Amino acid sequence: MRKPSNTAKITHNLGLATWFGGSLFGQIALNPTVESISDKTERGRVTNEGWARFNAVNLPAIAATLISWRLGGLRDDAELRAPGLTRLKDVLLGGAAFNGVMSAVMGARLASQAAGGKVPIQSGLRPSRGTPPEAASSQRWITLFGNGTTVLSALVIVVSGIIETEKPKARGVLSKMFTG
Repeated sequence: MRKPSNTAKITHNLGLATWFGGSLFGQIALNPTVESISDKTERGRVTNEGWARFNAVNLPAIAATLISWRLGGLRDDAELRAPGLTRLKDVLLGGAAFNGVMSAVMGARLASQAAGGKVPIQSGLRPSRGTPPEAASSQRWITLFGNGTTVLSALVIVVSGIIETEKPKARGVLSKMFTG
């Protein structure tokens, strides 16, 4: 088994911080705040542009988090410390990645509903009466996937912290022979 490198740990933690932090900021700050803009189409433009800019950083952050976990030796080290929690983290990372990517896809779909992303919306999470039906549907999916991303990535952070505090489990003679 390869020992995890500091580079892998740093990449994983920065990726996860970007992923969770940006999602949390969007959910509690950006999305509700755009409601203070009087023009509903301008609300859509600002929301869509803000999320598009974040996704340009977030999607590589998601990839960096997953790649450093699987290929950077972090997962192997975690498996020695807490096998059950390692598998739980695998599931949580998969769910968070799915939700994050789907949120970005639905966001692009929403932005494409009007020139310049100027889709009339009530807030970043709620359609207005003037929101076209397909855009309103996209917005409802974004709410679901965005909330899923925030919750699941927060749980990844919690599980990661618990794994890091665990001591490596003793390995038997046969295990040592076959895994080094």
